[in-house]
Amino acid sequence: MAKILIVGGGYTGFYTAFKLQKHLRAGEAEVTLVDPLPYMTYHPFLPEVAAGLIEARHVIVPLRRHLKKTHVVQGRVVAVDHAKKTATIEPSAGKSYTTKYDHIVVAAGSVSRTFPIPGVADEAFGMKSIEEALAVRDRIIDNFAKAANLPKGKERDRLLTVTVIGGGFAGIETFAELRSLATAMLKQYPELTIDDTKFHMVEAMPRVMPEVSMKTSQWVLRNLASRQATVHLDTQLMSAKGGKVELSNGISFESDLIVWTAGVMANPVVNSMGLPIEERGRVRSSPTLQVTNADGTIVAGAWAAGDNSAVPDLTGGGVGGMCVPNAQHAVRQAKRLATNLVAVLRGETPVEYIHKNLGAVAGLGVGHGVFQSGKIAVTGFPAWLMHRGYHGLAMPMWERKFRVVGGWIMQFLVGRDTTTLTLRETPKSYFRAYASRPSK
Repeated sequence: MAKILIVGGGYTGFYTAFKLQKHLRAGEAEVTLVDPLPYMTYHPFLPEVAAGLIEARHVIVPLRRHLKKTHVVQGRVVAVDHAKKTATIEPSAGKSYTTKYDHIVVAAGSVSRTFPIPGVADEAFGMKSIEEALAVRDRIIDNFAKAANLPKGKERDRLLTVTVIGGGFAGIETFAELRSLATAMLKQYPELTIDDTKFHMVEAMPRVMPEVSMKTSQWVLRNLASRQATVHLDTQLMSAKGGKVELSNGISFESDLIVWTAGVMANPVVNSMGLPIEERGRVRSSPTLQVTNADGTIVAGAWAAGDNSAVPDLTGGGVGGMCVPNAQHAVRQAKRLATNLVAVLRGETPVEYIHKNLGAVAGLGVGHGVFQSGKIAVTGFPAWLMHRGYHGLAMPMWERKFRVVGGWIMQFLVGRDTTTLTLRETPKSYFRAYASRPSK
């Protein structure tokens, strides 16, 4: 049997393995997927998790439950020797070991792209994982509870100030959802008013959401302004040291919650695989999703797709001629990659990947949204319904769709859940406080 090794269990890795399970004949190939996490995360729902609108476990897909014909290894691929077609795997428990493969699929995804700005690494949260979304949710809810017990002043202002860096889709959705959460929580805290809360977004470009038209982008700014959320355009973050935000426009303020959403980059793990890397740190890939050398020749047995790969956009709409790193491409590339890999195993010709952008849809808090497809734009409540409809259907696996939609229905009937479980980070503290100990 041919051995297929998939590095990464995100969109691309999960869907590649899922489709290989369907396409491969019995005994045709053995598929192994390696990822540090036992689940795939549906990233478009992270802002709603942070806003308390979706239960965190509902937006992750357990790998072992849905990849029953795939050997799932919880661990990391720490080295690859493609000339010998071997990979070294470091499991979450036990010793590292080397395994052979016939085909390797590089699907390690992306990580947050940051810059060496003072304080960012120590003070900011990202928005790339379910754990980060939960931490952001708990922080803002806990801060409200603390602020309600304090008199007006510097300490209370800091607790009620939220800062989001980056005005792309992820940033705008996170910013707007957190604004929506804060507004909703005011009903529970008569000691606080909307004027006590301060929301700041920092964007280096002269506009937000470059994926939509300028008219739609300006509507988003007006919508946020009407909800007392401030957007600083043409502005850069200079420092966040100690939680003090200093901006290039001269404004500075204290903020207890800083969220960084200013772009992504290919997972640096791809640099250790010995495969051709282009100038932005992505694996070079052909339209058939096979890894290529700089001169365009195919690297036999190597495949790459998703955020960690540079795949030519044959529609001509990609930035720099390449597919942009988003879920639309990652899912569809994975499905094409699986089909092409099976074709190569059977001596058939692989097919080029081509996908025209379907448009963009974003949720901006309950009842607010935007949709853009070509010249067609929808804003407000209808766009919010479109956002939920699209992502409700796009969520992988029917059992996960039911959980998400069921949560939305429950939230509509009884309201969002604003209870935190911050003490889960130190679960033994309560037990230890009262546990009997041997006398000395």
